[in-house]
Amino acid sequence: MDNKILGANVQNAFDAIQAVLSEELESQGFKAPEPLEYEDGKASIMKTDEVAYSIVYDSKRQRFELRSTTLNGDEQPTEWRSLSLWLFDEKEGSKADADSIGNDFLEVVKGPSRVEYVMKKQKRGKGEDRNVDPVFFFNRLVNTFPEIKAELNDERIMYGNVRPATFTKERVVAKVEDLAARYSTSDAFGKLCTLFSDMYKDGDMDLRSVLTITLFNGLSDKAFENVKTNENISAELSKDMQFTRKLKGKKIKPEKKKKEKKVVARLDDRR
Repeated sequence: MDNKILGANVQNAFDAIQAVLSEELESQGFKAPEPLEYEDGKASIMKTDEVAYSIVYDSKRQRFELRSTTLNGDEQPTEWRSLSLWLFDEKEGSKADADSIGNDFLEVVKGPSRVEYVMKKQKRGKGEDRNVDPVFFFNRLVNTFPEIKAELNDERIMYGNVRPATFTKERVVAKVEDLAARYSTSDAFGKLCTLFSDMYKDGDMDLRSVLTITLFNGLSDKAFENVKTNENISAELSKDMQFTRKLKGKKIKPEKKKKEKKVVARLDDRR
């Protein structure tokens, strides 16, 4: 089915966001944007021979999404992975909103190692090491809680780095509690639960511990249940949540850092 015809406001926003991304991606060797079939709104795709990014506007949910995928032998997308989601009202969305979305999407795709990161993340087989850390997760939370960006800067200024468990306890838990307890049917909460599932799937042991032991166990029973039963929470995470809840109040030893033989390149220069 063809893309839907968008209103002028959304079309202008789509064009502006696409222009910002295509300029950056073409400098990385991606082809110019092409229309992509999307029955619930509008989408375009920008490809190399191996990976691709897609911009989507979902008319039903009134939101923009940036996705990535690897390509098969026929240069066709395999499994799409959501990288960023932003609400954009068809009538009230402004140029400033579109600029913010474009800048966020741009931050996601920037960096010479980003293509390798996308491929590694999506081609990783079962049992291979997960490589998404807590700081990457905090950066993605900025989409839902913009104030976290300044709080991360304050944390680095004060302590020289980010303390994952402490930052989660002091800065993140209350925000998630409010959203989960009071607005559990909102689109923002659904988007947040999708992020939780993606981060749990791809997170290293530290991130998994931050999510289950520090964040989820810091929630009230009502908020915890709303997270666990949300339709966007993966079966794996929902199952593990019911077991880690039993660890609430108990001290857990942190993951020991493995010695690194040699650093060749950072997987994600946005950490």
